[in-house]
Amino acid sequence: QRLLILGGGAVGVEMAQAFRRLGAAEVTIVEMVDRLLAVEEPFAGEELAAAFEAEGIGVRTSVQATAAARRDDGTVVLTLGSGDELTGDELLVATGRRPVTDDLGLETVGLEAGAPLDVDDQLRVNGVDGGWLYAVGDVNGRALLTHQGKYQARIVGDVIAGRDIQAWADHAAVPRVVFTDPQVAAVGMTEQQARDAGISVKTVTSTLGDVAAGALHGTDTTGTAKLVIDRPRRLIVGATFTGPGAAELVHAATVAIVGRVSLDQLWHAVPAFPTLSEIWLRLLEADREAP
Repeated sequence: QRLLILGGGAVGVEMAQAFRRLGAAEVTIVEMVDRLLAVEEPFAGEELAAAFEAEGIGVRTSVQATAAARRDDGTVVLTLGSGDELTGDELLVATGRRPVTDDLGLETVGLEAGAPLDVDDQLRVNGVDGGWLYAVGDVNGRALLTHQGKYQARIVGDVIAGRDIQAWADHAAVPRVVFTDPQVAAVGMTEQQARDAGISVKTVTSTLGDVAAGALHGTDTTGTAKLVIDRPRRLIVGATFTGPGAAELVHAATVAIVGRVSLDQLWHAVPAFPTLSEIWLRLLEADREAP
């Protein structure tokens, strides 16, 4: 009935909404940074927090948990750095992952058990004589997502079959979706990541309510689309979408990034009417209007 969640990343927010909609009377997220989904664009976490508030999900940001204990009556108490205490029936810890490699015998080939396996771009584990060991998926720490693990496995299959191929999409174009309501979908860099990488950045935004298909989801449809653009090259290096159907919008951005499709070429990729993909027209119009 009362669930405390430590961590406001993808797992934390998905589970918060799932348990609330399954009937939990109280769900509270505790996040040490100042917003939910801290690795994504700030507006994504802000929109999600607003939706959670409307749904009765508590969100405590900029607070750090210092202790957790279960009382004799079975309840859980989470102590915060502010001195406050939160009480619930259970505590879900969603603060990160580590590779489960303790019992694989890695020490027999000179590797450290419990650590991510360092691999090259053909997914061979570095430091193993003969180059016979490959690692795909979460265990190598490159991109902790199911679809990226499948991508890496396809690369390894090609390498073992004798094809000269390397993985790079799990560095440059990682799509990710948070399956909440509203959905949050993104690929590539955020604006801040692009600026930190030294890219001359331009950004454009639009709202899902600006396209005709938005009305199909209700007159109060909300959601935001943002492109991060390499200004000199006129290429998209990142994109974020929030709102209904966001998960289905992100692949077009992924193709644009992987294929290095310029914004001028994208004018000729005409989205069908009336679909949410028309948000691309609004974004391209915003690009032309912005200096």
